[in-house]
Amino acid sequence: MYDGKTTAAGTAPRPTGREAEMKWKRRLWRAGAVLCAAGMLLCGGICLHQWGEYRAGETAYDTLSSAVVSPPPEEQTAPGPAQEVTLPQVDFGALAAVNPSVVGWLYGPDTVLSYPVAQGEDNRYYLTHLFDGTENSAGSLFLDSRCPGLTGRNSVIYGHYMKNGTLFACLQEYQAQDYYEAHPNLYLLTPEGTVTIQIFSAYVTGAEGDAWQLTFPDREAYGTWLAGLQERSCFASAVTPTTEDRVITLSTCDYTFPDARFVCHGLVREAAAEGER
Repeated sequence: MYDGKTTAAGTAPRPTGREAEMKWKRRLWRAGAVLCAAGMLLCGGICLHQWGEYRAGETAYDTLSSAVVSPPPEEQTAPGPAQEVTLPQVDFGALAAVNPSVVGWLYGPDTVLSYPVAQGEDNRYYLTHLFDGTENSAGSLFLDSRCPGLTGRNSVIYGHYMKNGTLFACLQEYQAQDYYEAHPNLYLLTPEGTVTIQIFSAYVTGAEGDAWQLTFPDREAYGTWLAGLQERSCFASAVTPTTEDRVITLSTCDYTFPDARFVCHGLVREAAAEGER
């Protein structure tokens, strides 16, 4: 006899349309929950890996700095235009032993900016390798491989904008007038001497811009380029470049819009011999 729960053949009756729909929805919900959990685990793993690389890079540069750099006196504060600046001393012999492709050491008083600068055979290697050659997404500061040292009209130094505040992250601060006024100069210490970089322009630009132009057909073209840099600047500056000046450009990534970059331009104002510092 049929008891209302099984068919005459002893099998369960087919579910109604609504029951089938509910069963299908439960399956979809379970599958969605599994996918969400997997996605969260994947994202967590990626974030953990990235944090690990950031930390490893930061530790590597701290260790390198401790080994080759003698810091300025602790009482040194951010210099104003008329203040004497006490710079750190760099053991370039020890630094070259780590990486013979060293160009110099970039230093910003009263900032986190204190890193070696290398120059590779291309502009890709140091995007994913630390100064000592270790593969790491933090990369290293590096001079454009096409630059003839620092002798050209525009020498470009690249570096990542790190979300942990290291490397070129501090360049973004130049969007504020008061920050520029407190930090008008950066310094590139080299084996030959110290180059003062007098910042005169900073702005967000697209990757197709001319901030990275290295050569110019004539003096007039160079002057036009310099005028354009001034016009685009986030801050006002009394520094006026001339066609007799050389420029150092610091370039990093920016997230204002897709494929954006943030650049700072500075003039090479003086070079002191190593023994005169």
